[in-house]
Amino acid sequence: MRIIGILGLAFLFVACVNKQKEALSASENTIPLELRPSPEKQAKLVFDQPLIYLGRIQEGEQISYTYHFKNKGNMPLQIISVNASCGCTTPKWSKELIQPEKKGFVKVTFDSKGKEGKLQKTVTVYANTLPADNQIAFKIEVLPNTK
Repeated sequence: MRIIGILGLAFLFVACVNKQKEALSASENTIPLELRPSPEKQAKLVFDQPLIYLGRIQEGEQISYTYHFKNKGNMPLQIISVNASCGCTTPKWSKELIQPEKKGFVKVTFDSKGKEGKLQKTVTVYANTLPADNQIAFKIEVLPNTK
């Protein structure tokens, strides 16, 4: 029984070892070679406020917020795509290259139609950073529509 336990632990250890990625993801393939990050040269996306509270709104209302960020890296930053955690949140973002120490934005618009209560929504910004996914989020309380 002891041998089985030791073998089980050994298997878990081997199974959990990180393996080098063999291929680039589809979004990583869209990054031009000169903008692909490396340990020595990379863009670094740093948001002023990655999590914000938008307050209270009535069900059916829309609200927008603009997240500002700075490229704290040593190469130009390119946002590849921005994905919201649900269809109720629509993102827009800086399309141009963001040079080191320059600023960019991600604007999100939340539509509360059909939503109610205290909510947290996440938006993932994919860029030529390490790692490629950068998350921002907002909290909001949607009050029932009294009409």
